[in-house]
Amino acid sequence: MKYGHHHCSKSTFVTMTLISLILACFVTTTMASAEFHTINDRDIYGEKCKLPTYNSYSCPKLCVRDISMCPPDLQPPVCPEGTTYCVDGKCRESCPASLLSACSCIGAPALVGDIYPCGESILHTNIENFIAENKANQSAYACSLAIGINGVPNWSPNPESVMWQDCPAPYYGELTFTEDVFIAIYAFYGSCIGVLALWTLFKKSSEKMIKSSFHKIKERRTDVYINSDKEKSVDEKFITVKETEKDTSSSGSNDDHSSVDGENDENMVIHAYKKNWLGSICAFIFMLQTLGQVGFMILITKDYYDDCYLFRGFGEIQASVFIALCYDQGQYVQVERKEPAIILLEDQSNRVMDFVKYLEKRGKHIAGMDVVVNNVPLEKTSSGTKYFVYQCTRFVYHPETELFTPHQFHLGDTVSELAALTQGLSTEEAGLRRELIGPNFIEVYVPNFMVALFQEFSSFFYIYQFTALWLFYYFAYWQVGIADTAVILVSAFVKVIVRLRSEKRIKQMAEYTDKVQICRDGEWKELSTADLLPGDVFQVAEGKTTPCDAVILAGNVVADESSLTGEPLPIRKFPLRADDINTVYDRLGSGKISTIFSGTTISQAQPTEKGSKVTALVTHTGTATDKGELIKKILFPTSVSFIFDEQLKIVILILLCCGMFCLAIAIWMYATGTSAWFYSMFAIAQLVSPLLPAALVVGQSVAAGRLRKKNIFCVDLPRILMAGKIQLFCFDKTGTLTKEGLEFFGAQPVVDSNNIVDNRKCNNVPEFDKHEETIDQVPRLMQMGIATCHAVTTLNGQFIGNPVDIEMFKSSKWTLNDHSDYVDTLTPPTGSVSNVHVIKRYEFVHARMSMSVAVLDSETGKIHIFVKGAYEKIKDLCNMDSIPADYDRVTANQARQGCYVLALAHREITLEEGFGLEAFSHWSRDQMEENINFLGLVVFKNQLKSDTAENIAELKRGDTRTIMITGDTALTGVYIARQCGMAATSTNRFLLGDYDKTLNRVVWADVDEPDLFNDVNVDEFLFNKGHTPLELAVTGKAFQWLVDHNLIRKYLLDIRVFARMTPNGKVQCVQLHMERGITAMTGDGGNDCGALRAAHVGIAMSDAEASIVSPFSTSHRSVESCVELIRQGRGALATSLTGYKYLILYGQVMMMLKMFTFYFAVSMSETIWIAIDVFITVLLTWAVSQSQAADRLEPQRPTARILGPQTLASGIGLVAINWVYLISAFVMLFSQGWFRCNEFDSRAVDMSKWWLLSDNYEGEVLAFICLFQFINNAAVFNFGYKFRQSFYKNYALVFLWLLYLAIASYWLLADPNRFGCMFRFNCGTKEVLSQFGYTPPPTHVEPFNTPLGHNVMPTEFRWKLWGLIVANLVTALAYERLVVLGPVHDYLSKKFPPKRLEKTL
Repeated sequence: MKYGHHHCSKSTFVTMTLISLILACFVTTTMASAEFHTINDRDIYGEKCKLPTYNSYSCPKLCVRDISMCPPDLQPPVCPEGTTYCVDGKCRESCPASLLSACSCIGAPALVGDIYPCGESILHTNIENFIAENKANQSAYACSLAIGINGVPNWSPNPESVMWQDCPAPYYGELTFTEDVFIAIYAFYGSCIGVLALWTLFKKSSEKMIKSSFHKIKERRTDVYINSDKEKSVDEKFITVKETEKDTSSSGSNDDHSSVDGENDENMVIHAYKKNWLGSICAFIFMLQTLGQVGFMILITKDYYDDCYLFRGFGEIQASVFIALCYDQGQYVQVERKEPAIILLEDQSNRVMDFVKYLEKRGKHIAGMDVVVNNVPLEKTSSGTKYFVYQCTRFVYHPETELFTPHQFHLGDTVSELAALTQGLSTEEAGLRRELIGPNFIEVYVPNFMVALFQEFSSFFYIYQFTALWLFYYFAYWQVGIADTAVILVSAFVKVIVRLRSEKRIKQMAEYTDKVQICRDGEWKELSTADLLPGDVFQVAEGKTTPCDAVILAGNVVADESSLTGEPLPIRKFPLRADDINTVYDRLGSGKISTIFSGTTISQAQPTEKGSKVTALVTHTGTATDKGELIKKILFPTSVSFIFDEQLKIVILILLCCGMFCLAIAIWMYATGTSAWFYSMFAIAQLVSPLLPAALVVGQSVAAGRLRKKNIFCVDLPRILMAGKIQLFCFDKTGTLTKEGLEFFGAQPVVDSNNIVDNRKCNNVPEFDKHEETIDQVPRLMQMGIATCHAVTTLNGQFIGNPVDIEMFKSSKWTLNDHSDYVDTLTPPTGSVSNVHVIKRYEFVHARMSMSVAVLDSETGKIHIFVKGAYEKIKDLCNMDSIPADYDRVTANQARQGCYVLALAHREITLEEGFGLEAFSHWSRDQMEENINFLGLVVFKNQLKSDTAENIAELKRGDTRTIMITGDTALTGVYIARQCGMAATSTNRFLLGDYDKTLNRVVWADVDEPDLFNDVNVDEFLFNKGHTPLELAVTGKAFQWLVDHNLIRKYLLDIRVFARMTPNGKVQCVQLHMERGITAMTGDGGNDCGALRAAHVGIAMSDAEASIVSPFSTSHRSVESCVELIRQGRGALATSLTGYKYLILYGQVMMMLKMFTFYFAVSMSETIWIAIDVFITVLLTWAVSQSQAADRLEPQRPTARILGPQTLASGIGLVAINWVYLISAFVMLFSQGWFRCNEFDSRAVDMSKWWLLSDNYEGEVLAFICLFQFINNAAVFNFGYKFRQSFYKNYALVFLWLLYLAIASYWLLADPNRFGCMFRFNCGTKEVLSQFGYTPPPTHVEPFNTPLGHNVMPTEFRWKLWGLIVANLVTALAYERLVVLGPVHDYLSKKFPPKRLEKTL
């Protein structure tokens, strides 16, 4: 019966403990800790515990009226001759009456008479039958027996003869709340309230007076703005500021304007304030109050370590004041603008996310934080016009509309209207325009280091971090506070330095000034580029940087646009034509060939006539230029929010709720009042680690460094995470998939092309002649066309122009003369002596897809007009009877072979036909390009890059759909798509969609068998694509028709090749793909700029280290760079998620630890806290980020959902495993006979002195289990899986993991030693260790505060505990590898497949 009783008692206790801890874990109910078991009540056999012995109790100092009363062992040292032993325990020549006795106590009454301390020796004794509540009397009695003096009393101010210096709690008198510190606090808060109240009353009354002066209220979206400063002292109005939409994609009358943003029209709210003396005083007082608040925090923190002297020892009151000072804030708003973030992957949102977004939106709106706030001064021009500068753009007040707008100047619509503006501006007009739009100077404000640091620290998370750090400093945790402060400061300094460097580079790029010749009042004057205004005419000079956007009026220009667009070769620019009255000017369309852009370098400027100047007309200045717009997008980027960032808010909200739960548990189980508040704030600070922001960024920073080593440069770190989620990758063809240049592959003229004029007169049926691969075999007339129909020029011996034109001209073997009285003069190769002169040229424009030249043959006196362009376009322009019957078949066959095919047409005119050169020079482009006859085809070979196919295969292996968006022909695009492996197989059926004018719809035809399948139902073919693989290709016209008829989305993910796409078409195509998934775009600059900027992830293949065209740029012009970007992006996303999970698990282990500390009223030692928070957590957080990206792309992407099933399974599963093993450890501990009846009793301990709560078995077991879990959590999340390299290849983490495990194992398994005692593991008071047969360490060990005097566990139990810990580690690793990432995950993924974008790779 006795045995059964013992067993029942033991099992009941274990069951109760297990159940209570599990219930606490899952927060389903709450019970007071005293309900579960009574401390030191019964042993493992159910017997009542005997009262414990307090081993080696350190007796207080003995104080006596006369030193002769000191026992022999405690006699003070013998003083040297001539000195006397004084009350302060020192030998002196004389003992002044003012000496303070060493037996006095702080905060206690003064001693009466002389009281001397006995010797410095510390007396140790055992206290039998120790009762915590009677510690003072028992210790005095036991110590009295030890020295052989009966009845030595505790401390009193007037002892009879002898006493123990066991000081009572300090008493500084009753707290009256009129102490100096309270007067200072009253003054501080009173001044805050008073100043706020005074300013509010003054402000409201002033506003009321001003508003009463208005007699009518406009029924508009603007309020009236008062111009007169005399009528107001403070004017706060809500003035709508309209921003003009900047349409760079279409031409029209609104092309000449300034702009704030490339976005749609949006409103801003302006609170206009006038500077006021009272406001200045209030602002100064607020600054002093802020400094005063920091000073109070420092003062109160210091006072905490001085036993709350300023608060007369009332720690609760002192702590309450500290809490109040922690949370004081204010806000000043002047300019507000709503800027909603772009949230990617919104289709994956759920009710919880939507609810949190709603709460966030409402909370921000209520708090006034749903706007971006800027402070900008309101200024006046010399004429009194009011304006302000916002985001580098001047907003001018227009009384007639009562709007602040960036001013617009309408210079003209058509090319001829702009070409006529050759006279420049008058000084008066220039002054007016300067007032309205400001100088041509983009002023970029770059703060100094201290201001930038202040701005960095003013963000919410830094405020949270420093609030947590104040807790650390205040609550005797200053060592960790210093370490965390150092980490946060270093990361902030690095961030600020990087930011300032970037902003200074932008400032250097933006703030450009130089001298320039400007035509003012009909005279040329040397002025600053800042004086340029829309409508000004200035001289274009070689070697100078273009200061604005302008159109060329006279002369030929070669511009290097590589710094702006990434275009590798300089571009030739030509003047506007005054006779071009029908063409609407579009600077990014047909007018681009005549437009020089701000920031580009003028490589060459040649006047068309001797003695004339190369001049240009200013169209846009400042931020209205393309460069200004890009600079603004860099300085004021649109916020982009990843699903990762959105769900992080939910996680932090959940963790804060956990913190509130900890507060409730702390009040219930552990402490009350301010102590409970401090413990719960510590729990929140550890649940939401101050290091979390750094951990989330470090993965991106490491990835950016690795990309830099691969010559891939990033200017927007968060985009690296987006690169890890790329689903669709769009490629330009030429220079990206294929080699940079095209190789001349010969020509295919019509039969008897030299006599084409006579043949057309005779109506001979045109036929293709054979394909000639060498230029020597090409007929002379076609040779002339090849040699002249281009815009190639030379600069320093280098050919400048379109790469295709350069290749074509080189193949002709003709010579381009350096000097000519004509547009150009060319000399044929040997065998002919007559030069030919280009007398007129219309350059190639994407909109027309053609160019034309008029050539004077000096040998015959005839004028030959050559028109060159896309073969489809030339076919439309030519006389139909000059087109061979098999034209479409021949061109299609050439394109199918991957050839780049241009067509050449001809027209012959003689000067004797009634007009001369002068009359001919006035011909329009339409006149030049009419009545032309087809001459032949010019063929170039489009060679694939050697590594394109393997990298496209790698992208497809990584579940990334590849798309081609090219300006080339559809058939060439299809050929390259097959060659590089974009198509599913090389024999895949391709249907080509082209727009048919006659049918007014898109006609789909088989690429390989166009005659057999020439107008098929594409929907039927797509319906059977699962059985018969099918790819689609569309021309630019077909694409536009599908867009106009809202059909493009139906076929979008089946179209592999988008051909003949204009720059605007590329942007539109990319944006359509962005609707379906994360989309990347790559190209070599030039006409890809818009698409690169539009895509989620753009990578410009440019030689520039940092491109303002796209977030990524690379000088390694290969698809391999795209693979590397995705590889590193996936690795960075997985690493960021790992860092996040590690710190969240750090918080969860901390929460688990807090539950046990609250229940058992224990803690860990101060040094082990420091080791965990400083060394283990910080270094392992860094080490986790060092994982290398996987070598190959796997057919899935890492999750970006931190609340997704895989992430939650990983985190919750690990938390559950850790809980089970921690509970098991305590179950095992409570089954030990040596532990029962030696449990920690905290009743005699000050609960706010947390560092006194670790010298016990419970705290030691808790510390060991949690310590190993802290270490192992990083290893659990180190598995590379599919996106990072193998576990062991993260050498930094593996080294730290093994090192920390070895150290922790040594602490657990070793007998008392110097290293273990430093962390209070398996150690004790030296005298107690000697008493139990252990060798005390040679270093100082602070006496243990428990009656047992040590926490050395038996060797057998240590090994059992170590085995349990190893099982915990192995279980956690196996769970992550086998369940979360292994076979279980694979099985569940197949059974419940995640919803993914359906696409053909």
